[in-house]
Amino acid sequence: MRSKILLISIFSIVIFGISGTTTCLFAEEAAQVEGEEEEKSELAILMKEIDKNYKATEEISGYYNYKDEEWKIIGDASAKLIELCKIAVKKFARPDDEKYQKLNKTMLEEAEKMHEVYERRDQVGALEDAQWQVRRLRQTCALCHKHLGIHLYPNLYPGHTDWGVK
Repeated sequence: MRSKILLISIFSIVIFGISGTTTCLFAEEAAQVEGEEEEKSELAILMKEIDKNYKATEEISGYYNYKDEEWKIIGDASAKLIELCKIAVKKFARPDDEKYQKLNKTMLEEAEKMHEVYERRDQVGALEDAQWQVRRLRQTCALCHKHLGIHLYPNLYPGHTDWGVK
């Protein structure tokens, strides 16, 4: 009788131990997936801010002359882009993807160049340089999106999900 009770006790401990371990494993896996989703969400918010600031400069890039208000947009947007790109380079680094790393650093460099143009906005040719930098930013964004297989304007191609790029 004692051996049956001992055997049942051991069996119960083993079952509870296995179920506890399994629960912990599933909880860790769920936390990991949640962490990845949270990171993707943070990156999406960051990219939305980058896009907003880029589009502010793009909107005025065709002007023939910049007034103080337009230069302020260039200055504010480029300063914000520098800040956001630094976060992207540090927080969302992908050491296993050299091209992605290089493109992120290029985006930061182009934003810094745009801010340099803003700082010399009173010099001859600054307007053209600012317009050039907007196009350099656009090119860098497009190359990175192409590398990641993310289409810049998915609304132009409804139902198309496989871009065949990575």
